[in-house]
Amino acid sequence: MNERSMNGARRFGAGRRVVAGMALASAVAVAAGGCGSGGGEEKDGPEVAWAGKVCGAMNTGGNLSVPKIDNADVLKSRASIVKLLDDISQRMRKLETGLQGVGAPPVANGKALYTTAMGNLTRTHSTVTTASKSLHRAKVTDQKSFQRAVGRVGQAFGQFNTYQGPQQDFRKDPALNAAFEKAPACQATKA
Repeated sequence: MNERSMNGARRFGAGRRVVAGMALASAVAVAAGGCGSGGGEEKDGPEVAWAGKVCGAMNTGGNLSVPKIDNADVLKSRASIVKLLDDISQRMRKLETGLQGVGAPPVANGKALYTTAMGNLTRTHSTVTTASKSLHRAKVTDQKSFQRAVGRVGQAFGQFNTYQGPQQDFRKDPALNAAFEKAPACQATKA
């Protein structure tokens, strides 16, 4: 491989890391850490039952498909990333709907926590949707234009690199943090 090919491969590798980082960060935001399905939360109190319902809402859908990046076909690569972003956006929409059905947690500051969590989720969902549309519309004709388009999407996700999903916001309350630890539905996938 000559020097020029090596530099191109390095740049393409950096693009893969951006895409992998986006996918991982988004999947973490959607999955929100260790939620499954289960029952029995009612006997532990209303906050544990509520946490179980939240985990049930967060555990929708299977695994996300990793984008197929083809160095020789940037249009297929772009389409694969757009599909991932669309899938993430759809899951986030379902999560928003699910959390709206569950409502605010039964704790003293529940309404404020719920408002914060839903606001963060809605902003993240909007960013994913906008990034998908932007990448879909981006003029991609070669490796360089592909890298530029993916780089812009990666920059959009930069502000959410520490966002772990609604559960992160809810766990700021000690009673809810304990409830997530107790709820069997939230423990199912931790084992």
